[in-house]
Amino acid sequence: MANRSNIPLPKSWGVAGGAGEAARRLNVDRKTVKESEANIEALVSEYVGQMPFLWLNVDDAPGPNANRGLIERNAIALLSGYSSPAADGPSTAWLGQHSNRERVRLSGLWNNNHVDKTYDPAFLDEMESWIDDTHQ
Repeated sequence: MANRSNIPLPKSWGVAGGAGEAARRLNVDRKTVKESEANIEALVSEYVGQMPFLWLNVDDAPGPNANRGLIERNAIALLSGYSSPAADGPSTAWLGQHSNRERVRLSGLWNNNHVDKTYDPAFLDEMESWIDDTHQ
């Protein structure tokens, strides 16, 4: 959004995993970081808030062997256009076309992880089960 609209990003944007760590790395207080990011955070929240969401009831603990990770890795790999054209690529108006991250632009997904992986076709059967379980 910032690149498309020529909005300058605060120095803390994208530094570390959150406002606290960004504040430590930039040697400022957390409140300063939060205040500097407030405008762009509001724009992002408004944009994302207009999107439809669908969720699955996958009730397991996070971890390296969690079903959540299996879904994330395989869904991203399935939908990604990073290594080859996506079956259903993004529109020319997709906001990600303005990303400074090559993996986002080329994959057609707001993700850097797993975009260059291959999905396991057995994942689709498991996905169907999670969908059925969620909608019972």
